[in-house]
Amino acid sequence: MTEVEALKNNSKGLSELSQGQFEVAIKSFKEAIQSPQLSIETRAAIYRNIAQTFIEMQLQDSAIHYSSLAANCYKKDSYDYLVNMADIEILTGKTNSALEKLKTAHTLKPNELAVNNTLGLIYLGDYGIEFQNIESALPYNKKAYEINNDRITEYVLARNYYELGQYDIAEIHFTNLNRKYPDYLLHPLSLGMLKYRLNDKKAAEQLWEKVLKNDSSYYFVIESFKKENE
Repeated sequence: MTEVEALKNNSKGLSELSQGQFEVAIKSFKEAIQSPQLSIETRAAIYRNIAQTFIEMQLQDSAIHYSSLAANCYKKDSYDYLVNMADIEILTGKTNSALEKLKTAHTLKPNELAVNNTLGLIYLGDYGIEFQNIESALPYNKKAYEINNDRITEYVLARNYYELGQYDIAEIHFTNLNRKYPDYLLHPLSLGMLKYRLNDKKAAEQLWEKVLKNDSSYYFVIESFKKENE
């Protein structure tokens, strides 16, 4: 497989990742990484994509392994080294140290997807409530969405607006996600929560009915949310 063919497989994997087809994406990335003709930069990027997919799948050990492979492709203290090492530190509970690395990385390259995406998630509180600063998260999540308008960045941005109480903007994004990716259950679940808070309980229940039809384990999540928002 040539580097051009490997890059096509990598792009295919990114599309599958965006669609939530994680196992298929891993297969595409691993096929791409087999090419002996890859440049170091391409190999590192594919390693990172594999790591990010394993993070989505909540397979921590595999994510750490591939993040390490990606980091080791780069010069120490370079932007790419820092963001990959930050991923490892987040996965191992060292978010304070990761945050410092990401701030340095953002100074080096403020318009890159990875650093904006991860900083946005940290400030949303995804890696510890003690780091939560919803207002600080928004510029990073807006930039990530601007750089790469896909399912993941739009969902995080929608969450950010939701947490800020800017429901009109959040509704636009959640509605778009539910239209484009109807089988990804977090979308109707989240849109239903927003509708409920807007006192459109009929619409909320209709959305949640679809969720529960596909996965009844969300029942307790929905009921808990309703009790908290009575």
